[in-house]
Amino acid sequence: MLREVARGGSFAAAADALSFTPSAVSQQMATLERDAGTALFERTSQGTRLSVAGSALLIHADAVLARLAVADAELRAIIDGRGGSLRVGSFTSATTAFTALAVETFRERYPSVQVHFADGEPYESVARLTNGELDIAVVYDLDHWTSATDYDGVPVGSDLELEHLGLFDDPFMVVLPIAHPLAASDGLSMKDIATDRILASSPLAEELKLAACQVGVELDIDDSYRAVGFEALQSFVLAGRGAMLMPRLALGWLRRDLTARPLEAGPVRHVKVAYPAGTLRSPAAGAMRDIVEQVVGSSRVAGVPASASSVA
Repeated sequence: MLREVARGGSFAAAADALSFTPSAVSQQMATLERDAGTALFERTSQGTRLSVAGSALLIHADAVLARLAVADAELRAIIDGRGGSLRVGSFTSATTAFTALAVETFRERYPSVQVHFADGEPYESVARLTNGELDIAVVYDLDHWTSATDYDGVPVGSDLELEHLGLFDDPFMVVLPIAHPLAASDGLSMKDIATDRILASSPLAEELKLAACQVGVELDIDDSYRAVGFEALQSFVLAGRGAMLMPRLALGWLRRDLTARPLEAGPVRHVKVAYPAGTLRSPAAGAMRDIVEQVVGSSRVAGVPASASSVA
């Protein structure tokens, strides 16, 4: 109203421009003057003009209205999938196998949306999701370990705060030197690996113990070796310390002098897309979820099982 009074030179002109009565405009401007604590208008024979204080306030009014217009345009762009931002998280082996391709596919389809990507362990992505730092993330959990639990067993959040879309199951495989007697086997059982020391830290160690217990086998699990990635433990396998387990999705990092064999009834990672529960997801986040599902279901993704297109 202040801007229209300045433009039209009177309350009546502002009323016409805004489809109000002159009385309504007068009342609103009187309220604005009381809030400002000073006169905002000067009445002259030529009409109503802004005082020095009113002119100063008009500058800020124009700035506020301009920002509101920008905000409105940005919201409409987000609603239409033409703008805004999208913050995506993933864990490394998934990023290598399919998330990077999904992110770049999203960029091609929605070039006006600004994409931010953060690599991290599942519990790190969960913390970022619950803190509002991510909109969507690729995570995994195990049968007895949630993605909201860190590797020391400390919850960083609750899975109840998230919604999930299952992508596929990623089984762990036994990694052995190529000269190992079991290296040529098509598949291994828990009984087959019971004579080997298995290098595994939490939470995989606990998951492996439970899986072995279910088939009546006791394994020699050494949990004193802990590494950020799978590459470090492979060096100890080559040095003769024992065998190790790697998920199928991570076999791109398998050294040439090692081999990976399937393990019957072994631990499995359940790979999922996660996003905050109970919130209105942006069209961009919904589009990213759909693209991840499409990319995973395509034949372009190495390491993902053929049944990946079905919900886990």
